[in-house]
Amino acid sequence: MRVLIYPITAVSLWGLNFVLLKALVGVVPPHVMNALRTMMAALAFMILARGVGFGRLAPRDALYVLLFGIVGNGVFQWFLMEGVLRTPASVAAVTNATNPAWLALVAYLWLGERLSLPGYLGIALAAFGVAMLGIGGGSLEVGVGVLMLVAASLAWAIYSVSARTVGERYPLLVWVTFGYVGGMLPYWLLNAPTLLTFDYGTIPAWAWVGILVSGLGANVLAYLAWMRAIQLLGASKAGVWQNLAPVLGALGGYLVLGERLPPLALLGGGLVLAGVALTQRARSTDRRGSGSR
Repeated sequence: MRVLIYPITAVSLWGLNFVLLKALVGVVPPHVMNALRTMMAALAFMILARGVGFGRLAPRDALYVLLFGIVGNGVFQWFLMEGVLRTPASVAAVTNATNPAWLALVAYLWLGERLSLPGYLGIALAAFGVAMLGIGGGSLEVGVGVLMLVAASLAWAIYSVSARTVGERYPLLVWVTFGYVGGMLPYWLLNAPTLLTFDYGTIPAWAWVGILVSGLGANVLAYLAWMRAIQLLGASKAGVWQNLAPVLGALGGYLVLGERLPPLALLGGGLVLAGVALTQRARSTDRRGSGSR
């Protein structure tokens, strides 16, 4: 049972990270804070990958990883921050939990991976739940934030599916680090004017600690723990634990930030979790079935 420490660590860090991000954007401009935490994560990845060597990437594969790294890291982070800024932490965590549903949809459209009827119903249920989250969030701004978080999830799904083609040919840290650092460069350059003129002395000490914890915890430690969980448990068994992240995010938002969600938003969150669970179960069953033929 000790292997469960890996998925529990990963999803706990991801779920609680939304609470931390929501607290941080209250004292630091969102993209300044995000640039700082992603730079810390990039430095950590480069240190971890220093002995692996990026020269192993063939030029064509390097371009492929870079382009999709921009989508799955730079574009993802921009939409993530804009969504977090506009939504309660609990809504952000639950919306982010739709990742498996969008991943299944992108895999179907791109790779032709077919699902059984329950899988398609799960995607539809998750999408309907997200719509209820946006409508029931209490304001137009929350609705816009939910749409931006869905866009972030779609960007991550595209990146995750693209990684399947090169991920099997290279060590994990090679393409992850190259895709992360290269993919984040446009984001950092876009925010460079603000980063160069911002008064960092206005950031309180606790916020610096929070930025460090978010950057190294949610972006590095959680990711590596999740990859280890998939190695030890398999994708289907590890995936079950993803449902813990939105629960922790919602609980943290309630206890730490004092968030109270309207009944319609709570119902939408329940539909999201049900839809994601249905999609994950369908994907797991379909893969076992295809493997037995």
